Amino acid sequence: MKALIFLIVLAVVASIVIWRIRKSDAETQLAQAEALELRKMQRREAVTTKDPVIWPVIVRPVSGNVSSEEEVLEPSMASIEFEPTEHVTLQH
Repeated sequence: MKALIFLIVLAVVASIVIWRIRKSDAETQLAQAEALELRKMQRREAVTTKDPVIWPVIVRPVSGNVSSEEEVLEPSMASIEFEPTEHVTLQH
């Protein structure tokens, strides 16, 4: 009878130790995942700017009949397409 109680207590202690080890491993993995996500976010923030970016615009007369002394009232702007580096796909 004493041996049976000893084995039950030993099994309970072993299961508690195993549970603590698994919990510790899970906490370690969670901390590593959070650190990895933080590094990814910092890398993305280093590449992308938060300040508004003013892109150069080519201004040219609306029609070809405008003399150099006349002031152009409505300039036309050439569009400049911009794709962030995360969305650019390299074509080989």
